[in-house]
Amino acid sequence: MELSDWFKGFEKGIAKLTEGQRETFFHECGKNCVQCGTLQIYKDLYEQAAGDLDLFFSKANKLPGVRCETIEKGSVYNLYFLECTCGLHNQGYVSTPMLCECSRQSILYVLHSLWKDKAFRVTICESILQGGQHCKMQIEGINDNGNS
Repeated sequence: MELSDWFKGFEKGIAKLTEGQRETFFHECGKNCVQCGTLQIYKDLYEQAAGDLDLFFSKANKLPGVRCETIEKGSVYNLYFLECTCGLHNQGYVSTPMLCECSRQSILYVLHSLWKDKAFRVTICESILQGGQHCKMQIEGINDNGNS
């Protein structure tokens, strides 16, 4: 059996999970993926920005393959990835847009690792696997009453 055949079953399996189950599953995947290198890049930006969200996203805008927009200072940002960097997709194993939950979870993990006392909502607005030209995630800081 080819590895690509195994991943066809993987795609079918994650399609049968509820949204909450996919969030739980991909939380671990996204956490593991980002800990393999990307997290340190964001930690460095966090330190350079002294924890300031606006400055952090301004500095992230200068990373290769990344674009950031401040929508509402201090609370709402758009984060774009100009290409899919997922090895499972790029090596032809997985093409389902459900895989993008892994990216969403990795972003949440990074944000919670850096701003431990702040809550965030990350929404997938569009993705390459959904047919978009890039991946766009909206990041919202959430205050104590659940509003952004």
